[in-house]
Amino acid sequence: MEEKINQSKEKNTKHKKASKVILVLAILLVVALALALVTSIILLFFSVSEIEVAGDSRYTYAEIIEASGIEKGARLYYLNEEKAENAILSAFPYLKSVKVYSYFPNRVKIEIEEFESIYLVSHADGFCYVNDNFEILEIISQAPDYDRFTGIFIKLEEALEGEIGTVCEREDINRASELIEIIREYGFYQDLNIVDVDDKYNNSFVVGKKYKFIVGAMSDVEEKLDVAFKVCLSDSFIRENNAIIDATDKKKAVLRYVSDENIRQEFDFCQK
Repeated sequence: MEEKINQSKEKNTKHKKASKVILVLAILLVVALALALVTSIILLFFSVSEIEVAGDSRYTYAEIIEASGIEKGARLYYLNEEKAENAILSAFPYLKSVKVYSYFPNRVKIEIEEFESIYLVSHADGFCYVNDNFEILEIISQAPDYDRFTGIFIKLEEALEGEIGTVCEREDINRASELIEIIREYGFYQDLNIVDVDDKYNNSFVVGKKYKFIVGAMSDVEEKLDVAFKVCLSDSFIRENNAIIDATDKKKAVLRYVSDENIRQEFDFCQK
């Protein structure tokens, strides 16, 4: 008999605990719903009065705001962040990502990020700009004037084909990507102008529109660039002249100048 009484008490205790948990959860749910309702009502009556754009871009902030479709005076409650993000990305191919945030009571912030690297390459219809994944961003009929061009031109074995949004994958593109990454590691990337991989046995690149580095085949390319860098650090290197540094033979680099073909200097880096 006593055992049954104890079991009954235990059941009552568990039931009371479960009831308390349910009550607490119910209260929390009601509070959450109430807060959501109050927030919605407040947002319904507040309008956008400030639109901020953060991030560096070739596009003006006014262009980005216009493309977003967000207007001052619009109700914050009705703002669709995802729709605005997609609208901006569709309008501007050079943007890598867009995030739109709404802040109580009346502020909207648009954060933009462009692709880190944009390259110009030959296209079947003229030329095209691609990002570092070689996705075609824009197709143009003719290349910009080289003297005014500040980007990186990549010479491939064959012109690219495809429409905007197409990602190109080829052996010469892989070779260009590999060479660019190594150039970046060696500190030349900031002033890089041309990457020429149209001949897999004679790859080269131009820095500062002044110095051409020839590395030949991609075998031992890091060692070749190391040799080329040593040539540039040499006291005999004339920095005022347009130079060609041929490191095809990593053991014996050759330096010559465009303005004076008679000047030719060899650098023997063999370990003695």
